[in-house]
Amino acid sequence: MFTPQSATAPSPHPTATPLATVAPTSPPATVLPLAEGIARQELNDQRAQINQLWSVIYLYKAVNQLTDAEALLRANDLQNVDQSLIAADDSLALAYDQADQPDQNPIKELRRQIGVIHSDVFIRPEGLDERLAQLRQTMLALIDEHR
Repeated sequence: MFTPQSATAPSPHPTATPLATVAPTSPPATVLPLAEGIARQELNDQRAQINQLWSVIYLYKAVNQLTDAEALLRANDLQNVDQSLIAADDSLALAYDQADQPDQNPIKELRRQIGVIHSDVFIRPEGLDERLAQLRQTMLALIDEHR
């Protein structure tokens, strides 16, 4: 049944046969920079989208602050109207920092208009409610452009 094995004892240190090594082939030089370029472009596109979202968030915040200013104006609380306008301007400054180049000019104009309204709060408060409502609508129109 069983056949005896050869009388030679196995060696304590087997000899390793070298494996054939294959030199790695490198892709052509144009493929790697192209892939890196695509990845960089995708990353830049994602960053631009994130910045645009933050800009819209800050615009919405400014809209809410103008809504608060309108309500405070109806309550004849001019001191807090002043503070709401300052906060809205700060939000627009943040939106400006995050906005793309074409969107910066409209935001800059919105900030200018808030500055004019702000300077009129204690001097000429009549008609400010219409100006605030119009400014708020302009901001909402700017936000709608991003949808």
